[in-house]
Amino acid sequence: MKHVRAEQSWDIIIGKLGNFNIKRGITSFVNPYSIDLLKKSVDIANGVDYWYVDGIWLVKVINKTLKKNINRFSFDDTSVAPLVFKFARENKLNIGLIGTKEGVIEQAAKNLGEAYDVKFNYVRHGYFNSAADMDEALQILKDKDISVVICGMGTPKQEEFLITLKKSGWNGYGYTCGGYLHQSAQKVGYYPSFFDKYNIRWVYRIYSEPQLFKRYLIKYPLFFMRYGSYMRKKQQKG
Repeated sequence: MKHVRAEQSWDIIIGKLGNFNIKRGITSFVNPYSIDLLKKSVDIANGVDYWYVDGIWLVKVINKTLKKNINRFSFDDTSVAPLVFKFARENKLNIGLIGTKEGVIEQAAKNLGEAYDVKFNYVRHGYFNSAADMDEALQILKDKDISVVICGMGTPKQEEFLITLKKSGWNGYGYTCGGYLHQSAQKVGYYPSFFDKYNIRWVYRIYSEPQLFKRYLIKYPLFFMRYGSYMRKKQQKG
């Protein structure tokens, strides 16, 4: 088995970072937690066509250390979601939602459909009982000519699903969205304007979803320590 260097996928992901445009292919977003999960996932790093940064502090750190000029982008109502729904509506593209739990995904589709005046042509929860179960979903997406697929299964499952879909011959617009579908089942416009304005959405998420406490206050700092080590190694190599 070929050895994969720790953080090898970071080189690939960071090399693909930019500012958002709607393009055919697979689009995904990384925050300090998810990019750390992907540090050895070279196949995913390569398989995703466009990477963007969701997290203002990660944006600042990458811009400073790598002399980039990127902004924060996330598939949520404060960022990319309205653009994608508008694009799909104006171009009369079929949209599919896949993710979260049975019952929850249907409510998310209802809320988002009303908020953005779009129709979802395929709606399915993100749990598969077998490979055959997933293959059936992949085939339905192609049979229904679903051009825009929004997938919220969490990293790395959501990226793996979209990569598999693309490899099966699908040629549309695929977006990962993390917890967006779960949040949208509660309400569209998840973040109050105060938290969005001051880029402290993470504070509201801890308040609203206490189970994320460990991620934000332990996992995030650990990532930035690892990122510092990663940058020192890059600088030593010249």
